[in-house]
Amino acid sequence: MKTNQILILVLAVFFTVASCKKDDVNEARPVDIAVQLTVNEEEVWFDVPYEDAVIKLVNKSNGQTYDVKADTDGKILLHQLVPGIYDINVTLTIPAETYAELTGVNREDDFTLNYTVSSQSFYQNQEITVKLIAAETVGGFVIKQIYYVGSHTKDAALNRDNFIEIYNNTDETLYADSLLIVLAYGKPNKNNDEYSLPNNQFDWSESIGMNVSDDANEDYVYAKGIFMIPSDGTGKKYPVLPGKSFVLAGSALNHAGSYVNNNGVTIGAQKPELTVDLTGADFEAWLLPYEQKLDPEATPFANDVDNVDVPNVEVFFKLSMNDMYFPPQARESFVLMKVDQSFDLNNIAAFATPITRTITDKTTKYPQLPARYIIDAVEIEQYEVSDRIPRRLPLRFDAGATSVPGGPYSSQSIIRKTLKTVNGRRILKDTNNSTNDFGYFTKANPYKGDDSFMD
Repeated sequence: MKTNQILILVLAVFFTVASCKKDDVNEARPVDIAVQLTVNEEEVWFDVPYEDAVIKLVNKSNGQTYDVKADTDGKILLHQLVPGIYDINVTLTIPAETYAELTGVNREDDFTLNYTVSSQSFYQNQEITVKLIAAETVGGFVIKQIYYVGSHTKDAALNRDNFIEIYNNTDETLYADSLLIVLAYGKPNKNNDEYSLPNNQFDWSESIGMNVSDDANEDYVYAKGIFMIPSDGTGKKYPVLPGKSFVLAGSALNHAGSYVNNNGVTIGAQKPELTVDLTGADFEAWLLPYEQKLDPEATPFANDVDNVDVPNVEVFFKLSMNDMYFPPQARESFVLMKVDQSFDLNNIAAFATPITRTITDKTTKYPQLPARYIIDAVEIEQYEVSDRIPRRLPLRFDAGATSVPGGPYSSQSIIRKTLKTVNGRRILKDTNNSTNDFGYFTKANPYKGDDSFMD
């Protein structure tokens, strides 16, 4: 899809005060761009109100943001644009009432079209067609809050206080049993090589031994961590009521108080106001059982303390973490999945990154999970546009990205916005575009009260 290119083009229009960093004088000359927004007419057969599309452009060099509109035909004509490199995000939301008027079909939720592109360059005249992607809710659970950056390294809890909050965004009781929380992996830098996609992300189809018949990049995600909510076999052990949530903690301890770690050392926060009490978490990730499957003589990591009062998730894979560790530098993203009985979680195909051209017993391989099982996904990126790395998730599951502005160890969390309230139940915004769906808390809130929502 090229919707992202549209956004980039628009940004270039408004970025008239920027100077091109290219040394070539010809590349610094203004360019003319013609863009046409389109849709897949088999999926979107009605007249699309393109004039309602919001096009957000971000200048990669200085972070300036611009919002632009398309005309009623979806055309954008950009004359004498200053060349440059931009991030672009397009969203077109059609209210449920308008959707009914356009199609004759009633729906409870708004209908949303998305697309995004990162680090797109324009240095010559072009005509572009951009096809928007329809965002549809796959499942009733959504990621409500992610606290991935941790708190002060000396005065608080470092990254020991990480958690993720999952929310039932429907009007029916759902069950958390066997739900997977996956840390998605991708290239941790912007390096370009022969085994990369145009956006510089790994081209997993080039991985040694890759033998899938479909698209290795668009139809799968690759994991750094796989955690599963346990079940008793009924599938209904852990009900989550409409408008309620559950919290999975890395360590379900009172990080704002004190506790004794596995080495017998008392750990306490010098500034408890910077961190959180996770003893009320619904689940925690205790990694020792997984470690002992690999090595029966493994001993517990000092800070991976088991709270016996909180159920442990099942761990199917973890890499480079001694406890459930959410990288504070925004190097991974998050996926909710629930697989069916045909998929064996104990025997997941795994592949080395495509830049790894020699496979040995010590080569790191990343489990490959089919995207068809995705319920919700959130792309995490650096707040500073210039520091962002290639996106890790297929666009149809998250056409944007989100982050906290404070950066690592700032105590901040990303939080999904409230769309509306119906009979006292909050319906959270879910357009499959995290740029629009999320805001942030200046301090993470795992307590699930009224103050744990963003309006």
